[in-house]
Amino acid sequence: MGKVTQFTADTVSKQNLQADSAPDQHFLENVISFILSTCYDLCAFLRTFHPHFIAFRNTFDLEGVNSHHMPIASSPFLDQLKKSRILAPQQFHAYAQQLRLPEGTTPVQVATNAVRRGLISRFQAEEILNGRARKLIVGDYILFDILGYGGMGTVYIAKHRETEDQVAIKLLGDQGRHDSGIRARFKLEARAGMKLDHPKLVKTLDFGVLQDLYGDIEYMVMDLVEGVTLLEGINFSSGPLKWDAASDVICQAADGLAYLHEKGMVHRDVKPDNILVEVDGNSMLLDFGLTLADQGAFEEEFSLAMIFGHDCLGTADYIPPEQSLDSLNVDRLADIYSLGCTMYTALTAKRPFPDRNRSETVKAHRTEPRPKILDINPGVPQKLSEAVLRMMAVKPEDRPQSMAEVKSLLTPFRKRRNWAFEFNQVLLQRRDMRKRYISESRARASQTQRPTTVNSGEETETPGKKKVTGDQEIREFDT
Repeated sequence: MGKVTQFTADTVSKQNLQADSAPDQHFLENVISFILSTCYDLCAFLRTFHPHFIAFRNTFDLEGVNSHHMPIASSPFLDQLKKSRILAPQQFHAYAQQLRLPEGTTPVQVATNAVRRGLISRFQAEEILNGRARKLIVGDYILFDILGYGGMGTVYIAKHRETEDQVAIKLLGDQGRHDSGIRARFKLEARAGMKLDHPKLVKTLDFGVLQDLYGDIEYMVMDLVEGVTLLEGINFSSGPLKWDAASDVICQAADGLAYLHEKGMVHRDVKPDNILVEVDGNSMLLDFGLTLADQGAFEEEFSLAMIFGHDCLGTADYIPPEQSLDSLNVDRLADIYSLGCTMYTALTAKRPFPDRNRSETVKAHRTEPRPKILDINPGVPQKLSEAVLRMMAVKPEDRPQSMAEVKSLLTPFRKRRNWAFEFNQVLLQRRDMRKRYISESRARASQTQRPTTVNSGEETETPGKKKVTGDQEIREFDT
């Protein structure tokens, strides 16, 4: 606790005597410095009696008041911030020199101040607080925030060090870096993505390997799309989407898939989670982790099937009957089936065969009658409902035979609509999910007692997860 200065008439008289030979401006500066010093000491004294004075003192100090008696103090957070290299040296030193840290200032308080001043993002501050500062640099990029999750890793928003271009970076998850099968599939995803260039497909820009103390980490750089997944859109709606808007989104996905099929590829994992929708209704397909590509990729797929058992690929709720039997021998008709199941989910806010575990769901896709959309959402036009059920036919020959035919069936019903969401709020929700859980694997061994609706907030094919404990976090910006 600082010593409390007695503010008396004699004290003021001494100040006045010292200022007799100085200009008036110097006298005023001394008086102001004396008042500020007294306020500081008074706050320190009162702090011992009531915790509410902590707020005033912290605000007083961390706002960098030019009080000469407060020295620049070192901080563990500042040390880690400097080591992280996410700031240019001159930027860091300019901030550190003007910052005044009173005794007892915590790392969280310093981090909060850095975020308030716009020096770093909240995500960066929390990574540094929790000892993960070294993970903020990926090649020539600096990570700024969590964007979302892929089946094999976490996706971040990043900026290029020099150009400051914003991109999305997908990092292979910690549990996948020591799994040869997962690493091979991650490389296949990057290779497939870099071959594609279409406005309805999220473009993969680069692939690299990050050197880490605990082993190499693969990453891929992609275009940043500020949108929500179709699944998130359904959840935000708390019910089925408007059938015209759903038709428009699916038609756009069909455009991207048609291009993919022209390249001789099959996506094999079309689902609401893998369609992004921007505020203006523009939609794009993403995640090529299961894409069956060229002959070379086919041979690698065969090896993965033989060595690691990757022979039943896809998401149970949307997997075509033939794909669950032999994932290597499928064609464009498999994607048409999954796109039909995706459309069914958008129109009903339900999965086609809910309330079953994984194996039961896969079997239902092969054998059970197709669920009727009009039983759940009678407002959907009859012909649109029939078109979706055709796409979901068990036998491939009974489905529309191309994405062009799919579009011809859905185009009469499509209408472009704006989507009401704030991207920053979406990021906050995704980051909160990250604080609760981390991804462990692409799929659980079984899925029991899954909810019927997709509005429950649970993911369609939620990877096994475990809680993250012990992380420090920056709460709302109130002292």
